[in-house]
This record gives sequence, C-alpha cells and structure tokens, in this order.
Amino acid sequence: MQITTQLDDDAANKLTYIQQQTGQDTETILKVAIDEYYQKLQHPPKTPLEALTQSGFIGCGSAEPDLSVNYKTVLQEELEKKYDHR
Repeated sequence: MQITTQLDDDAANKLTYIQQQTGQDTETILKVAIDEYYQKLQHPPKTPLEALTQSGFIGCGSAEPDLSVNYKTVLQEELEKKYDHR
C-alpha cells in the first residue's frame, strides 16, 4: 500500500529528529509506530498497575538534595510536625 500524507511543522520536526537519532528511514519509523500502536490496542492494560508498568515510568519525587545523608533527621522532623499536638 502506498500512502501520501502531509505533516504539519511539528510532526515533520519530530519525524526528522527520530530519523537523525535512529538512522532509520520514514518507512521503518512508521512501521515501528504502527506495530507499537497495534500491540497497545490488542493488549490494553487491565489494571492501573499494568498501565503504569507498561508505560515504562520509573517514578518521581522531590526532596532535599542531601536526603540520602540526612533522611533520619528529615523523617523525625516530619513525624514530630505531624504527631506533636501540644
């Protein structure tokens, strides 16, 4: 099947970037994208945990940059704030 399409500037820039990063031609990139999309539709996640696992997301959080060094102090302070009702 031969397909002719027009891409807006944003999509064209993304396609160019993918080509530069992967060294793949447009046909290969589209085949991979179609295969991935097809697989997601054929095997949708059944639970929120499965959806998160399939997404590849690892996790995120925010804390002090030296939390690994002083986590006991930070935890103690937070617990005191939470449970100290004087």
